[in-house]
Amino acid sequence: MLLSNVLRKENNNLDIFRLIAAAMVIYGHAYAVLPTEGKLDFLKRLLVFDYSGSLAIKTFFFLSGLVVTNSLVEKKDACQFLMSRFFRIWPALAVVLAAMAFVFGPLLSAHPPHEYFSNPAIYEYFLHGLIMDMQYDLPGVFQDNALSSVNGSLWSIPYEIYAYVALLAAFLLGSTRSRPLSIGLFLVILVDSATGNTLLFTWLPQNTEITMLAPCFAAGSLFTLFKDRIQVHFQGTIGAWALYFLFMKSSYNFYFFYLAVFYSILFFSSRKALLKFKPAIDISYGMYLWGWPVQQVMAQYFPEQGISFNQLASVAIAALLGYVSWHFIERHFIRMGSNFSRWAPSGAGSLPS
Repeated sequence: MLLSNVLRKENNNLDIFRLIAAAMVIYGHAYAVLPTEGKLDFLKRLLVFDYSGSLAIKTFFFLSGLVVTNSLVEKKDACQFLMSRFFRIWPALAVVLAAMAFVFGPLLSAHPPHEYFSNPAIYEYFLHGLIMDMQYDLPGVFQDNALSSVNGSLWSIPYEIYAYVALLAAFLLGSTRSRPLSIGLFLVILVDSATGNTLLFTWLPQNTEITMLAPCFAAGSLFTLFKDRIQVHFQGTIGAWALYFLFMKSSYNFYFFYLAVFYSILFFSSRKALLKFKPAIDISYGMYLWGWPVQQVMAQYFPEQGISFNQLASVAIAALLGYVSWHFIERHFIRMGSNFSRWAPSGAGSLPS
């Protein structure tokens, strides 16, 4: 099946992989939130170069690059792109920031309410978060936990926004309409990551959890730009994994591993058997936003229950909060973004084919 067919909403179950990725983030973070001697993330033991939470974030970025680029090149409208991305990201994020700063923060803080609310850090936490300058601590909150961070998962969201801006810039410059240029840009991003970000993203910290996000998003975008030529089938899946095992001893074996994982997701998401289990709604974003705070609460009040309890309970509660977030926040603002796009002047932000 051509990737162009896989990308049709009725032909894929990418949402279930987003849900799995959100659960993997919670699974992986449990070992940091509730560190226990001798216990380590199973993917970290298996791969060494990555762990489940980090792989899940890379999966999110690949799928985002794939789907968002497809939407942009299909609709060819920059205004619609901006509206849809803004209303998809900020409303649910704002609610989580406000809830932690002004509702759960004072309840969980070791400081009395008057002292808590007089601390400017809570207002900085909320306002800075809205402009993608994430703050991670609130006064007296989780101060006795292994980590005091209120929501350590928020670090990836600014990088997602940067990726959207870079994609939009490439679209406005016409780069997405030139396949040779798109390949060239992808190779530069790939090489930049491999060389420690000495070409483009020189300001990024030398942390592969961060430096690999751009290549993953760019890979999703490139797949989309070649969607009418890329075949998604079982043979390709076997070939991708064969490449990984062939280059397993290479210093850059992780590139082949991510390629195999991403291609496999595309293949399995288009299988009829998996389409039967397609979620009716997408709770992955809300689940991701709430996962860390829930884990911290579990670690604060039930540390003796261990890591497995933290993982299972946190996945269940975060999924419930993701469901609430979708029904009461996300779906309404997504519709609002769509309406704003329709209200824009005809042709505003669009480019010719």
